[in-house]
Amino acid sequence: MKKKVLIFTAMLISVFFLASCAFTNNGTDVTGSETIGTTVTDNQTVTTQTETPEKKPEQVKVVAPAGATAVSIVKPMKDTKEVNGTKVEYEVVPTTDLIVARLTSKEADFAVMPVNLAAQLYQKQMPYKLTSVVTWGNLYIASSESIEGWEFLKGEDIYMMGKGLVPDIVFRTLLQKNNIDPDKDVNLIYLSGATELAPNFLAGKAKISMLPEPVLTTVKTKKPDTNVFLDLQEEWKKSFETTAGYPQAGIFVKEDLINESPGFVKEYVNILADGMAWNNENPSLAGVYAEEMGLGLQAAVVEKSMPGNNIRHEFIGDVKKELNDFYKILFDFNPTTVGGAIPDEGLYYEIR
Repeated sequence: MKKKVLIFTAMLISVFFLASCAFTNNGTDVTGSETIGTTVTDNQTVTTQTETPEKKPEQVKVVAPAGATAVSIVKPMKDTKEVNGTKVEYEVVPTTDLIVARLTSKEADFAVMPVNLAAQLYQKQMPYKLTSVVTWGNLYIASSESIEGWEFLKGEDIYMMGKGLVPDIVFRTLLQKNNIDPDKDVNLIYLSGATELAPNFLAGKAKISMLPEPVLTTVKTKKPDTNVFLDLQEEWKKSFETTAGYPQAGIFVKEDLINESPGFVKEYVNILADGMAWNNENPSLAGVYAEEMGLGLQAAVVEKSMPGNNIRHEFIGDVKKELNDFYKILFDFNPTTVGGAIPDEGLYYEIR
């Protein structure tokens, strides 16, 4: 009898010894996961554990180029300087070269930038992913005379910007779609940018000119009889049988941030998306915010240009076809515009 008691006692001691090895005094296992409950079934103990919480960034930086792209994030720039304890810093830069510099140095966590530039940086193995498209083109063809349609462009001088870049490729593609040879039927004259196109047109030096928003609205306030006879976004929809237009700018997110803080990335991208919807619903107040934030645009100009800026947030999972089709068009025109190759699925990060 005593022998049986001794054996039973030894077994109890062994059980308690093994239990003490598996758990610390505060109920946490050796992996650091907190124990929240146990269940005993058929003499087996099943331990339930919580997931390790994701790392929360102390601060993130968001960069965007001046113009319609910066206007797209004016709402969070104004009133979202912190997200659940994470500080958010914003920077609007005058050129996309400075966007590249911020990404190369990994200084930026989020960048709102042209989608073709995102493709170029991806081909250079820059550790960022494209999560969304946020603007869908803002290019228009205007004239000082009352003309309509593509046929009237034949034989004319057309003042342009961005030779070999997206504005040029979009316009040349649409010319060809409308049976006009861009190298023979029209004379394309390239200026350095939108800041030259506007004064050139207002001074009467150009009868026909490409004008992007919000520059177009600025021109119309000074020359109300400006005839905007081609909306290149609508023409793109007709030519390619799409309802989306062409993808112009998107949200590029640092890969380390995605891996370490996917919940934060999802939350903040949704804040940006909500801000873009708010812009379209409140163009007057968006204009006030843009002027207050020093974006170089008058409130009235931002308000009137809002419809033509085509700001609309779409998650990557919903617009891959539009992006892939657009990248193929750019590649066929000039492979360097997308970094030498059509980007694969590795460029994209789908927020779910």
